[in-house]
Amino acid sequence: MTTRKKPQGNPQGKGSVPVLDALGALQAWQPEVKSPEQILREFCLSTLVLSARFDFRVVPGNTYYLYHRREGWQLSLISPGEWGDRLPGSWVARCELATDMTWAVELAPEVADNTALLGALEDHLRGFIERINDASSLEAALPTYEQQLPYQQRMMATALSSSLQTSLILSGLSGQSGQRWLQGASIQQFLLSAG
Repeated sequence: MTTRKKPQGNPQGKGSVPVLDALGALQAWQPEVKSPEQILREFCLSTLVLSARFDFRVVPGNTYYLYHRREGWQLSLISPGEWGDRLPGSWVARCELATDMTWAVELAPEVADNTALLGALEDHLRGFIERINDASSLEAALPTYEQQLPYQQRMMATALSSSLQTSLILSGLSGQSGQRWLQGASIQQFLLSAG
């Protein structure tokens, strides 16, 4: 009589271990003291990038490209020059993930002259301002767990939240509302000063 080996559970490595590994890889490596304006700008621009469609793992220090199509935002590894005539949409920005899990965004020069793109960016900023205004503190507005986001974006949003919470504490801004920091800045100034 032969004894059958009981199959081990989770043979493909699915489950909580890969999720924990991915979260560990996305830990903010260098949160730092930041001004309220810098925190808000990085929060806003990072949520713009994270609202884009992408199905790959992003790595700090690499350059990515943000495009806008009728269906929404798309993040790509491919630059506008490499796409040639097959651009997936209007080129919006070069994006780089910083080691503190925030995104640096350098808007394309053409954005300032493209009313459709400016309108889409203004829509994003209005939604961001609404989120800030509806929250009792900036920490309450952070994307701690965004269930509707796909896996990669959800992981990045969690890492962003952790980083910004640490920066708020280091900067002595914890528990404060972001509403007053938004006053006085126009939508275009806020977005166009990103590059």
